[in-house]
Amino acid sequence: MFDRKTRSSILITSLLSIVFLGACSNDTKSQDAAASNQASATSQPSAGSQSLQKAHVVEAWYAKGEDGGYFAALQQGYYKDAGVDMTIQPGGPQVSGLQLVASGQADFGISYADDILRAREQGIPVVALMASFQHTPQVFVYHKEDNIKGFEDLKGRKVFVQPGSLYWEFIKKKYNLTDVQELAYTGQLANFINTKSSLNQGYITNEPYALGQQGIQVGVLKVADSGYANYNDVLFTTEGYLKKHPDIVKAVVQATQKGWGYYLDNYKTVNPFIKTYNKDMALEAMNYEAEQEKPFILNDETKANGVGFMTPERWNTIQDQLIGIGALKQKQDVSKVFTAEFLSKP
Repeated sequence: MFDRKTRSSILITSLLSIVFLGACSNDTKSQDAAASNQASATSQPSAGSQSLQKAHVVEAWYAKGEDGGYFAALQQGYYKDAGVDMTIQPGGPQVSGLQLVASGQADFGISYADDILRAREQGIPVVALMASFQHTPQVFVYHKEDNIKGFEDLKGRKVFVQPGSLYWEFIKKKYNLTDVQELAYTGQLANFINTKSSLNQGYITNEPYALGQQGIQVGVLKVADSGYANYNDVLFTTEGYLKKHPDIVKAVVQATQKGWGYYLDNYKTVNPFIKTYNKDMALEAMNYEAEQEKPFILNDETKANGVGFMTPERWNTIQDQLIGIGALKQKQDVSKVFTAEFLSKP
């Protein structure tokens, strides 16, 4: 499948001009699933449910364990307990959370720090609220028998990757990969399987599992180990919504944090609920995702400060990296790009 981050990076370059025209181009299957499951999740109103405030979050891609904290918060009633009637809308090839949130057709979206920075430079006033993943789970997979120790070993090799991906541009520049043979990733793994000594972009939560199911043993180079400082699965809203509804923002952020706490320990009880939003994904694959993503969500910083923790230093670092590859033109005030004021501490 296509890397959901890649699709987002491509869309952001033209988002400003189409944000109000393209916001209604939703994935019908995803919408139907979201509506159906939201109805079932709220069919038994609790006491005082009349006072619940509605909120709507759009995922970055199809429903998966990578957004497990949101689904856990919905399943366990954490949003309701916080006074919020939450709808989760899966993303997909025809769904842009940045479009929907910017145009007011959704209240919250899930994206990436680099895309949020680029959106703001284009005049789209989105604000990051929490980063579920402290580091990107993106990887490059390689055939296990290849002797690859680091990114410098990509020189002269064939790499299946979506051209223009920001993390790839950073890696190429940092490691001087001028002679790498860059081949377009089609969303299918057959080319990688049939091309020895090659690498393929992916997520540590997905491609290694899919290849293993086909008997292909692989190693991985983690994009995070390259130094690319991106936050992933970043919850965001607009400046306008934040100013108008700080109570809902606080409730959603803290209920989602609580949801992640539940999901990481109890993912096997939540994944069947997620599967009702994405019937094509096997529970075994979701369980694999949940195990693989833990180190990207929990580290010393989040254990001390709570899931979703963000710092100005990290935002400034990723901004400098984007400027270095020409993806941003100039520095922004990161205090306007994100806020950590609504996060609860352990």
